[in-house]
Amino acid sequence: MVDKQIYSKYLFQLIDEEPEPDESDIDEALFYGYFQMYMPNGKGVEETFEPLADGDAYLQRILRIYEMLDPEDFRGSEIPGYFNSKVCDEPNEQLIDYGKQFIQSLKELINECSEKNDTTDAAVYLSGIKEIRIVSDGSINDIREQYDAGIYDTIFDIISNHKDYDEPIEVLDEAYYSIACDYWISYYLQWHRYGLEGDPFAPYFELYKRGYSAIFAENKLYIGS
Repeated sequence: MVDKQIYSKYLFQLIDEEPEPDESDIDEALFYGYFQMYMPNGKGVEETFEPLADGDAYLQRILRIYEMLDPEDFRGSEIPGYFNSKVCDEPNEQLIDYGKQFIQSLKELINECSEKNDTTDAAVYLSGIKEIRIVSDGSINDIREQYDAGIYDTIFDIISNHKDYDEPIEVLDEAYYSIACDYWISYYLQWHRYGLEGDPFAPYFELYKRGYSAIFAENKLYIGS
């Protein structure tokens, strides 16, 4: 049976490093940027999940993040440090539709978890979203600083309560986050592990792979590149 300690040693072998001999606790930060090792096409990443009984589920999902990369971006002396997609010329109507799907899927997630988590405020918040606004290129970063923290905190609590922190895959938690420095992309790529219904972050990922971000702020959902 593979536990976190065995799995981490296996991963260290893949990155050709040795853990400290007296290291009893696994430092997940050591695997920050791990998936970047397999850029741009994901070749070899399948080895990451071979020791896991449900490894194929993780593999099939992680491959999607490599599919959005352009190999031409990796031919020069400087290569991307994160998994960023080029902005697609997407009609506003399609972007708004993804936004609507995302809001609805979060409502369903919150409803599913309402008995175990305090989701009342989050449910009211999402029901109060009346506008999805497409913003000009670059302005989404300013909006990000004014995000509505409550909805993000509720989702974080739900995910945290549906994690088994002793699972081997937990070793790669920082690696998943470092793909885009975005918890919701991390949740999407690890959705298999949480044992929850649906695929609520799929619309968010559809926006992300087209080069867009989606931010809840000022009781609106802002979408921009």
